[in-house]
Order: sequence, then C-alpha cells, then structure tokens
Amino acid sequence: MSNGPDPAAPPPRPGGLVRGFLRLIVEVDESRRWTHRVRAALLLVMLLVGFGLLGYWVPEVIERHLR
Repeated sequence: MSNGPDPAAPPPRPGGLVRGFLRLIVEVDESRRWTHRVRAALLLVMLLVGFGLLGYWVPEVIERHLR
C-alpha cells in the first residue's frame, strides 16, 4: 500500500494568469487560422489597456483619497 501519489497519474499542469497570457502571445504568433490570431490579438490589446487603466486610475484614486 502506497501513501504517495499514483505514479501513473500525470503531474498537475501549472495554470494561472501568466500562463494564459503567454498562451495568447503564442496563439497570435503561431495560429494557422487568422480568426484565432485576430481574437488573441484583440484580447492582448484589451488586457494591456486594462492594465494601463489600472496603473493610471488606482494611484489617482489613492491620491484623491489621501488629500
């Protein structure tokens, strides 16, 4: 009887936001279908705009709150 994980079971795959972001970059670069490339490119642009807005608005709100 073994107390460890089943040796035949594959190891869990890492996930998360970084992995999804990297998959979008690869999909834009290597996808064969142009619709997948456009969709991934639009998602990347939306993510970058979202991070940009957060980077601008969060400090602005904090500064207004501290005044």
